[in-house]
Amino acid sequence: MNSYASCEPCICDSHNHLHFDEFTLDLQEVLSRSLASGVREMLLVGIDPDDSARAVQTARQFAGLYASLGIHPQKAGVFSRDDVLSLADLAGYPEVVAIGETGFDLYRTPETLREQQELFAAHIDLARALGLPLVIHDRQAHDQSIGLMNETAGWDTGGVFHCFSGDIALARTVIDRGFLVSIPGVVTFKNADTLRAVVRFCPLDSLLVETDAPYLAPVPHRGKRNEPSFVQHTLEELARIKGVSPGEAARATSDNFRRIFLSRGPA
Repeated sequence: MNSYASCEPCICDSHNHLHFDEFTLDLQEVLSRSLASGVREMLLVGIDPDDSARAVQTARQFAGLYASLGIHPQKAGVFSRDDVLSLADLAGYPEVVAIGETGFDLYRTPETLREQQELFAAHIDLARALGLPLVIHDRQAHDQSIGLMNETAGWDTGGVFHCFSGDIALARTVIDRGFLVSIPGVVTFKNADTLRAVVRFCPLDSLLVETDAPYLAPVPHRGKRNEPSFVQHTLEELARIKGVSPGEAARATSDNFRRIFLSRGPA
């Protein structure tokens, strides 16, 4: 057990899909390992209406779990603006602390750019109406993401660019507009020099760590099913890059998590 795992502050996993089918058979064991590693709070992120409902249901069953309501950009064309706005029906639960994930994915589904834009704008409207922050997915679409946020004045919602994949210039833009940068296990990969440079550039009070479970497991678990306990390896690498102790990194990223997700409520 790492030194920061058994003491306050806790480690917060800012983004995972713990409610996915990959965890159906061993959810309790996964959560037990998370607690043993120091992870006390995590955000379960919905990718469609049913998935968002499952995120809320799971979050209500376990202390320290929270839910985000959203429709993933890869599902644009399947769901509409009305489907996004109808997620408000789930927003009355106190465990719901964010809207998303939303944004653009021009790597997997570039053919639905127009539909992705419509869904993204609807999420911004919903986040603003509910007074909740956004969780933004931005894959090979930096210009499009920044452009739509500018056009809709979406920055006023606050939120996070999850699984950050941009460079220092994008990080500067995101931070200057009040959003956080969330660092996945990719930062532990040998070829992740650009992401490590982003971590070096960003102030500690602008950073989160995440698993994106069950994806992107960090070294030494790369290639395995990712789970929340593995976020400690991402945190350790972030601490190494920033030249601080793991405990200081845990305090900072946990404080950031609570500030962005747990310090606000419906408008």
